[in-house]
Amino acid sequence: MRVSLKAIVFTVVVFLWAVDCSATIDEQRLKFVQAEEMIESGDDQGFFQLSLELVDYPLHFYLSYQWLSKHLDQDQKIQQFLRDNPSTLYARMLHKQWLDALYKNKQWDAYLANYQDSKSKQAQCRYQWARYQLNYQTEALTAAKKIWLTGYSLPRDCDQLLAKFTQSSFLTQKLIWQRFRMAIDARQYDLASYLRNKMTSKIAKQDAKQWLSLLKNPDLIANADVLQNASKAQKADMFVYAVQRIIGLDVDKALHIWDAQKSRFKLTKEQLHKIDRSIALQLTFSKSDKAYAYFSRLKQSDEATRAWTVRAALIKNDWIAVQEALNKLSSEEKMSERWRYWQGKAFLQTNQLKKARELFIDLAKERSYYGFLAADYLQQDYLLADNPIKADEQEINALLAEKDFVVVNEFRALQRTKQAQRYWWQAIRGLKGTKLLVAAKIAEQWRWHKQAIMTVAQAKYWDDVSLRFPFDFTDEIQENARLQGLDEAIIYGLVRRESMFDETANSPAGALGLMQVMPKTGKQIAKEIKFPWRSSADLLGASVSVKFGAYYYKQMLDKFSGNFALAAAAYNAGPDSVNRWLNLDNVYAADLWIETIPYKETRAYVAAVLTYTLIYQRQLGDKRSLMSDFMINIQPRNVSQSYESI
Repeated sequence: MRVSLKAIVFTVVVFLWAVDCSATIDEQRLKFVQAEEMIESGDDQGFFQLSLELVDYPLHFYLSYQWLSKHLDQDQKIQQFLRDNPSTLYARMLHKQWLDALYKNKQWDAYLANYQDSKSKQAQCRYQWARYQLNYQTEALTAAKKIWLTGYSLPRDCDQLLAKFTQSSFLTQKLIWQRFRMAIDARQYDLASYLRNKMTSKIAKQDAKQWLSLLKNPDLIANADVLQNASKAQKADMFVYAVQRIIGLDVDKALHIWDAQKSRFKLTKEQLHKIDRSIALQLTFSKSDKAYAYFSRLKQSDEATRAWTVRAALIKNDWIAVQEALNKLSSEEKMSERWRYWQGKAFLQTNQLKKARELFIDLAKERSYYGFLAADYLQQDYLLADNPIKADEQEINALLAEKDFVVVNEFRALQRTKQAQRYWWQAIRGLKGTKLLVAAKIAEQWRWHKQAIMTVAQAKYWDDVSLRFPFDFTDEIQENARLQGLDEAIIYGLVRRESMFDETANSPAGALGLMQVMPKTGKQIAKEIKFPWRSSADLLGASVSVKFGAYYYKQMLDKFSGNFALAAAAYNAGPDSVNRWLNLDNVYAADLWIETIPYKETRAYVAAVLTYTLIYQRQLGDKRSLMSDFMINIQPRNVSQSYESI
């Protein structure tokens, strides 16, 4: 085949252009790192000169952010940055840092001019204090009233403003009482005691003393004479408050006190409903046969009471009552997978087999906990419905060429994974439809599983199974599955639920790593297995997190006699909680026990982990296990321990 000279020349030109571009970006990256070093060393002149050479570099704005965050006195430059980068991640971060500096330096005019509304009590206090300093005292103290009315202590930045407020005529005895009651409801004893000392009325002080005694010990209300010194206006509220507290500790005691004493007080319809509702719910949490009858006393319903009425009927094993309770659900509630499943079970138990089968056939189309349970009844395979997102190279490249994705990719090229992943959410903001799906595939290609899963969820696309249930950290998972004698699919299921394969995951409660192990638990495990524990940061490594998580799950599995559902519940809520939930009078079917777990989070968690395990098994080519294999009957455990509901 003959090749023309023109074609050869064109190929050479394209090659040289590509080499030149590659060299240019490599040079820019080198200069970017040098510029960062100049910022750190305080070489402003060198930074400015080098920064001019990086104006076209994707991360030039990030250099500007870094320099400005160290020069927060540069008001004009900061304002220009905020104008050039409106509503972006680093603009928001710089704006906060700048406001902090303005406040610290008492630049009140500039602070007020650039303040943005915030839900933060600290920010609100700062704003009103700045107004106070600029002689908007009446307006500031009027606003302080709303800030002050909270059942919790306020940040230290509120001290100056609130000192002026408490010394002013804006603070009334009525407001002090309002906040006192809020502190009582929030169980903030120290704050409530402080507020009592601010009261001037003898009657108010006496009532406050009675409230504080009930806050410390609500059981005092069992004595019918305990409220004899309380004012008439407060007695009903005190009684309702104490009973409400006791319900979570000992529902039978609360029920006895409520029935014996409520006629002594002039209670409102709202108060009567509040206590009756709480008793009905707690009786169900405690799996009492009395729960269903108690729900019938309620004069009004809501989504929670309707759901727990069904569960109360299930606990009672009264399938006619289950059907009645299901009929009272709203049309939308009836369509949920949960209640379709229990409707099918009610049909089975009332010998309406054709209706049950029709319902289960429809439900078995779902790739879910209830869908798998329905498929087991029908003795059919699970329908994974895998329909991967199709994103061609042209669509991917087009999205990667957009400004925010160029930034993300450049952070990646510099191995700044934390910054890249943080900026990801900036990049996908505003994306819809196909673009959002393409973005999810990009994250999947980068092995950013959490970003991929959350992005595809934002697009409400559920059928790319390999994207939503990825395989990663395979060596660690297989090794620890072997060490603990576990199916590797259960560890994959736990990792997927706990962290979505984010090795650096850090929960608000302090759990860390792929398997979200609490540092205290990690330290104990390290001691048991003679692991050289250094600090909680060890849990942010995949090898340690999987080792400790698999070990802990196996401990829970052994503790609860090999019951996978109980072990999953214990992994999430702790073994003490599960022991309390096993304080049963009867044997329970596993699906019913899971359905009546008091904690909403744990109910969802157990169902998810079992479902994810089966999905991973099938992706691994293993179809041996069924959801019904996990549904081992729950045996009673004699634990006489009460608990507060959540």
